[in-house]
Amino acid sequence: MPRYGDADSIRWFNVESYCTFHILNCFEDGDEVIVRACKSNESIIPGPDWGIDKFKWFSKGFKPLSTSTEEEDDNSSIKDGFLFTCVNEWRLNMETGEVKERNLSGTEFSMDFPMINEGYTGLRCKYGYTQVIDSEASSICGKTKYGSLAKLYFEEPDSLASSVKGHFGNPIKMEHHKFAKNNFCTGSAFVSKLGASKEDDGWIVAFVHDEDTDTSHVIIVDAKNFEGEPIAKIPLPQRVPYGHHGAYFQNPSQR
Repeated sequence: MPRYGDADSIRWFNVESYCTFHILNCFEDGDEVIVRACKSNESIIPGPDWGIDKFKWFSKGFKPLSTSTEEEDDNSSIKDGFLFTCVNEWRLNMETGEVKERNLSGTEFSMDFPMINEGYTGLRCKYGYTQVIDSEASSICGKTKYGSLAKLYFEEPDSLASSVKGHFGNPIKMEHHKFAKNNFCTGSAFVSKLGASKEDDGWIVAFVHDEDTDTSHVIIVDAKNFEGEPIAKIPLPQRVPYGHHGAYFQNPSQR
């Protein structure tokens, strides 16, 4: 829909059915509008139907697509990986009506809650960040748990993708910031440095809970040294519950 359009100016594009909760970014590229978002085959909400074993539902649903098989239980309608979430790209051609689609993040890591440097909202961006689901921990407890963060390089291909079973759609390069065992995050946000000259000059701020010690803390990760140790780890006086959503707002006096 054009910025100043009305109902009659809406353009519709046919795509395969899927579920998307969170958009990463959208921008124009010539005659195309590029949409990048997290996509799964089905919705995790409202959960399994009455009478279905929720642990089996989550276990099969979160199973990485790269390890799933065609074999299913004779009496089961639950398919492997139906909750698996990838970062997907749709290219909508405004002249021809054609849609081109591809999986950007591959079939090994399920991820959601995407974020970018918000200064690039609506513009072409080189980087994106997500929370990565720990499929095993999520299957055991019957809810999503995010055991790491990912940095996506939209303009760099994954050099190992061609040799990894199950990858498709020309996956892009990714880096991972992994938490300690039984540590899971929520509410992550990208914070740009003041006066930054590069798109990834900034930090990822995330709330992390340690289930072994029942303590919560804030971690700050340098986006340019993504796989390195956090530059800060701040203890919190109270537990931050899973499902918390985060955002960052700069103090106006610092502008």
